[in-house]
Amino acid sequence: MSFKGGVLKALLLAAFTTLAVTVAGASATVPGKNGLLLVSGYLQGGINGSTGHVFTETTAGKSKELLGALDQSYSDPAVSPNGKQIVYSVYPGYQMMLGPFSNPLKAKAITAPEDDVINQEPVFSPDGKSIYFSKKYLLSSGVFWHLKRYSLKTRKTTSFKVDTKMDWGLSDVSPNGRYLAYSRGGDEVPTRIRLLDTRSGKSHTVATKASALSPAFSPDGKWLAYTAQFGDGWEVVKSRLDGKGVKRLTHTGAVNIAPHFSPDGKQIAFTQGTDEDRKIGILTLKTGKVRYIKAPARYAEVQQWLRK
Repeated sequence: MSFKGGVLKALLLAAFTTLAVTVAGASATVPGKNGLLLVSGYLQGGINGSTGHVFTETTAGKSKELLGALDQSYSDPAVSPNGKQIVYSVYPGYQMMLGPFSNPLKAKAITAPEDDVINQEPVFSPDGKSIYFSKKYLLSSGVFWHLKRYSLKTRKTTSFKVDTKMDWGLSDVSPNGRYLAYSRGGDEVPTRIRLLDTRSGKSHTVATKASALSPAFSPDGKWLAYTAQFGDGWEVVKSRLDGKGVKRLTHTGAVNIAPHFSPDGKQIAFTQGTDEDRKIGILTLKTGKVRYIKAPARYAEVQQWLRK
């Protein structure tokens, strides 16, 4: 999910836009046992001097590469609720690829190649029958963001109504499949969280006191975890879906992005830092304590917390 707006743009947008990576949306999960973290990052070498790779990582910090090559760059991975499929974006072309999680390189394109278009931010529906994703059009008249739904059965794509100039950053779908979470904001407009009703197609803004983005649903669907601005820092916060019951979860003074609930709902994984050397934080909700593990690559970012 790309970031924009004020201090946030200065801190985050440059790094993410340069790498053409968005704060990817994690696939929705239901309460279950905690598995591996799905992490993206960049390694030196290959096209453009570095290439995007995808890893799994244990909460003890042991990583394993899933996708990586010198002639291609992989980003925005998401794994299906049953753990059998993976979807990701691949460059050159920025096409969306879908294939078996056990062998991601067997994935096939589910979007057509288009000039100046980035297919990104995939999120599996809770039933695994659809993939929500976005298309970013890079035109001479500006950048335009569109929100899509791809049906695995019919292989057809449908669109949702969004503000193509102000909306961005698809991040999650609620466990009941009712809401899509994304962001709205710009250089002069505070960033806000939006929830789109997949039944009616209508969206509304979640009430937050400060700029907020990167929302993720709890496994029971009752809470949102997101990152909000506190002074020069961005901290992990949780609230109910209506924005009430706000609780600040981190007090680091750093930039913390892309929070993801663990499948059992007891922890939150997030990424700390904006430069190439980042850390992955594991927050225990009951105690409020955070421990950090080493990220597997440069500009690393947690994309999803998988179920075991």
